[in-house]
Amino acid sequence: MLFRKVRKNKIIGTVCAALPVVLLLACGTVRESSEMVMLLEEQEAARESAPLADESRAGEKDGAQAVFVHICGEVAYPGVYEVPAESRICDVLLLAGGFTKDAATDSVNLAGQVADGMQVVIPSLQEARQTAAEKLQEREGLFNLNTATKAELCTLSGIGESRAAAIIAYREAHGGFSSVEEIMQVEGIKSGTYEKLKDRIYVE
Repeated sequence: MLFRKVRKNKIIGTVCAALPVVLLLACGTVRESSEMVMLLEEQEAARESAPLADESRAGEKDGAQAVFVHICGEVAYPGVYEVPAESRICDVLLLAGGFTKDAATDSVNLAGQVADGMQVVIPSLQEARQTAAEKLQEREGLFNLNTATKAELCTLSGIGESRAAAIIAYREAHGGFSSVEEIMQVEGIKSGTYEKLKDRIYVE
């Protein structure tokens, strides 16, 4: 009887001694499980917010690619239009409702590339004719280096037959002049001669 009691006490003591260890392990397991749940929740939240961040970046990118163009004059609906950066002037014209019946439709290069902040003015037929007349009047008595004849070139100060022939030979070889200053590339024509004739020549 005594033996059983002693043994029973030993068993109880062993269980009591082991109980803190079991509880400690259980608490550790619960804590680890709790930390794991929190980590999974954070990862899930990160995955959910990632598409929003991507959309935000995409929106910023799209915004950076948009430009604003002001179109006015002979169009149905003048105003400022937001268009993609790769748009052409014809795209803006389409948004503005197209030309009016009085528009000088050939006055603007519709295939031109748009740029942020640019203004496109569509003149009327009357305005276009007036501008052309003013340019013609301004150039009265002047010579276009790309079309002037040998006889016309010889009327310029410092240009004789040999230099006139050299000018014509140069423009034929180079596909024409791109600026009046380019005439100094012609053999025999230097800065002194250019200063004498620059007010009587133009390039078109």
